[in-house]
Amino acid sequence: MKKLLALLVIGMMCISVLLAQTNVMEQGSAVSIKVNTDRNGTIQNAFATAISAAGLINDSNSSDYLLNVTITITPLDFPNNSMAYVRLDLSADLLDSNGRLLLPYAISWRQGHVNQEQAEDRAFREAVNKINAEYRSLLNDIVAAETAQSVKQGNTVGLRINADRDGIIQNAFTTALSAAGFKTDNNNSAYLLSVTITITPLAVPNVANTEFVRFDLIANLLDNNGRVLLPYSFNFRQGYVNQAGAEERAFRAAASKIIDEYRNLLNDIISG
Repeated sequence: MKKLLALLVIGMMCISVLLAQTNVMEQGSAVSIKVNTDRNGTIQNAFATAISAAGLINDSNSSDYLLNVTITITPLDFPNNSMAYVRLDLSADLLDSNGRLLLPYAISWRQGHVNQEQAEDRAFREAVNKINAEYRSLLNDIVAAETAQSVKQGNTVGLRINADRDGIIQNAFTTALSAAGFKTDNNNSAYLLSVTITITPLAVPNVANTEFVRFDLIANLLDNNGRVLLPYSFNFRQGYVNQAGAEERAFRAAASKIIDEYRNLLNDIISG
């Protein structure tokens, strides 16, 4: 009986480890941010900006990942100095749904000014500068490493495009995928590239004899569970003497942009 119980305990431990390992952070993952004390939302906004720039989604209702931020402000006393000083300590732990620490981050420094309130304001502004400069690159590293584990060269990708023009966009993505080492096949594919295109007429004041359109494209690379592995989007405006010509030019410009950018984006993810 003791041996059986021991085997059961070992088995449960192995399952727990396996579950923890399968919870990987990839582009498109949702992260909620919790900050214990802030100043007009400056710290929350700085981390939200870094999260979005890394291809993640800032979602206060997410239970997948939590960025737990703790800030402490401590007044400092320096004898024979008329300035007011404070020390700001910030720790930001990125946790998965199991409470596993994925990415620790901490900064600490002192800030002075003529009074304590201004010293604190400056300390918070400096914290924002550090987060903007440092945290995005840290997230990019971990997201790229995790995504690379899921996106493998040689696998097939299905293409689904809501609105194309003579197959221009499909051919562009096919070219980019092939150049990055992927095959395109809508049957039995490992991934799906879901592309949404929107064309909107634009009224541009004080421009004569030219029709403009806005071109929006969103392309999400999904696994078989519908999980976003790699988001990609862009928009621009295009003009011509008539709307039909503006739309045609927009599609061709989009195709060139896809061929130039998407292959490199895939290569960057695969290479980690």
